[in-house]
Amino acid sequence: MKVNTKVRYGLRAILQIAENYGGDPVPISVISETQEISGKYLEQVVGTLRRAELINSRKGVRGGYTLCRDPKEITLWQIITALDNHTTLVDCVLEPGVCDRSEDCLTRSIWTLLSQRMKEFWSSFTLDDLLQTMQETGDVGLQQLGLKED
Repeated sequence: MKVNTKVRYGLRAILQIAENYGGDPVPISVISETQEISGKYLEQVVGTLRRAELINSRKGVRGGYTLCRDPKEITLWQIITALDNHTTLVDCVLEPGVCDRSEDCLTRSIWTLLSQRMKEFWSSFTLDDLLQTMQETGDVGLQQLGLKED
């Protein structure tokens, strides 16, 4: 699984929104400027997060985005799957019909196991876990979390 741009930007945006959990909504212009993400592209990303019911939007002068629920209740897997529908290592894991050999394939069980372990791994981390790590390290950047861009 390769983490695509939409997932990377979406995680950065939702982390910034999560940092302000319980406070005022975070305007998209602030996220765009702080995270150095194009406003147009960011609108698509936050729209996807909103449709996945991970964030809410509020219109108006004091508008912006808030989390739908506590950061302790939102896993990284939920964010990843909201932003990327291709979360397995090989296509035949979810769609055996794409390969004529999937029933007799020697490696399909390995890909299935690895895909399941990736899901377990990403499901074990919440937004709150990432926020705490950032606070503990005193780093507001994502580099300390091993999520820096290539």
